[in-house]
Amino acid sequence: MAKAKGSSRTGVAKREHGTSVLTALHQVRELIVQGKLSPGTWIVEGELAKRLHLSRTPAREGLRRLESEGFLTATPRRGLVVASVDEDAIYELYAAREILEGGAAALAARNATEAELAALEQMVAAETAMTDSPEMMFEHNRLFHRFIYRAARNRYLTRFLQSIYDTLTAHRSISTMHMPARRQAVLNEHRELCAALIRRDEVAASRAAVEHVRAALRARMQIEHASLVSSAAPKRPRKSKPGAEA
Repeated sequence: MAKAKGSSRTGVAKREHGTSVLTALHQVRELIVQGKLSPGTWIVEGELAKRLHLSRTPAREGLRRLESEGFLTATPRRGLVVASVDEDAIYELYAAREILEGGAAALAARNATEAELAALEQMVAAETAMTDSPEMMFEHNRLFHRFIYRAARNRYLTRFLQSIYDTLTAHRSISTMHMPARRQAVLNEHRELCAALIRRDEVAASRAAVEHVRAALRARMQIEHASLVSSAAPKRPRKSKPGAEA
């Protein structure tokens, strides 16, 4: 009997530990995706554990998983820092996303329930009132894509897509939703994709999803290149204040 109790306590402890690891994993990933931990930020394990009200062991395991997912990277002197991605990685991530998004849209056209399609149509209708708000459009876009992933009814595809989507979101210099033209384009692209899903046209849905991803990449690179040009531009020398050293 004592052995059974000990085994029970061990099982409970393992479940609690696993829950703590997932808590650390999800909370840190969300901080990175939301831009609250920017690329290059040093992650101090002890401070993080205190911030999440966890012991250091599950916090450490959660960080290692995020490192394996590409959200964090190990550096020789500073330990773990929030990862950055170069231009080649951005193109590779969007290429992978293009393939997976097209597949998810086709599956959603086949597997979505009528209730889900009606809800998706309502989401697109509600989006028309958000085009003046980059923040609202950004969050709504995330929900829109997650909704389609769920309607696709494929757990593994959802996991891969969500990982790619979160990685791209975490490493953006600025959201493309800050571009007024992009916000309107996103609305139109969502309408086209939604219409194809409602018709249960798998080919059209896949094509609309792929075009949506390609347009997102073009907008993303426009921002990235503008940022590079801005940072490379020569700075005007400050005028010396009276009495200041030259």
